[in-house]
Amino acid sequence: MPIAGRARPCIIVHGETAQGEEMHGVNLSVFGTAVGLAFIMVGVGITYAYRRILPYMKAPEAQPYQPPPALIPIFGGFMKGAFVCFAVGISLVVVAIGLGPGIPIGRGLAQVPVTLYYTAALGLLLVILTYNVLHHRVRSTVENFGNEDKTADRIARVHANYTEYVPTGLALLIALEWSGAPSLMVHFGGALFTVARYLHAWGYSKHEMASFGRIVGIQSTLLALCYMVAASAYYILIA
Repeated sequence: MPIAGRARPCIIVHGETAQGEEMHGVNLSVFGTAVGLAFIMVGVGITYAYRRILPYMKAPEAQPYQPPPALIPIFGGFMKGAFVCFAVGISLVVVAIGLGPGIPIGRGLAQVPVTLYYTAALGLLLVILTYNVLHHRVRSTVENFGNEDKTADRIARVHANYTEYVPTGLALLIALEWSGAPSLMVHFGGALFTVARYLHAWGYSKHEMASFGRIVGIQSTLLALCYMVAASAYYILIA
């Protein structure tokens, strides 16, 4: 006899659902498209990070800076890797959509875990910040090899600051949702924390000293963390 109030797991069979079995089906169109888009995103990131080396591959003597010659073919290899990522990604997306079973539509947003929205948004920002660090490291190597580059160091610090706060914030948010908190409470914490991290990353990346984005971003981050700690304490001690 099924337990009251608990939804039985289901399995996807040719686009339909069969009740009472474990879900272990994989939609190849969705899987292939996701993998293909990941390759395309990596290709975009590599292109942004290493594009400054392209003129040096064509006419190094005509360029204003002279980085170590050994680095040019290494960085050039990354650019070739970006083109491979584009080719693989586009091919996977075309094949997955054209030859796969099709991407099912109409699942409904109500069935998506609240934390998935904010995990995806924060994961995207981590990818952006990482490639921004690579971009400035390459720029510093090309234009200022062997010397201190305050801009590149600041951009690396933006990435480091992000990784210091986000794991704890996401852990609190996920635990809050698992504890049975209403979706509105989870959305408030997730939205506040996500907007705060985007603001801080933007403000810190653009300005060396204190700025609106940096100040409001870090204080909003702490506000979101305090809110999620307080809400978690309620579910631990009272609910």
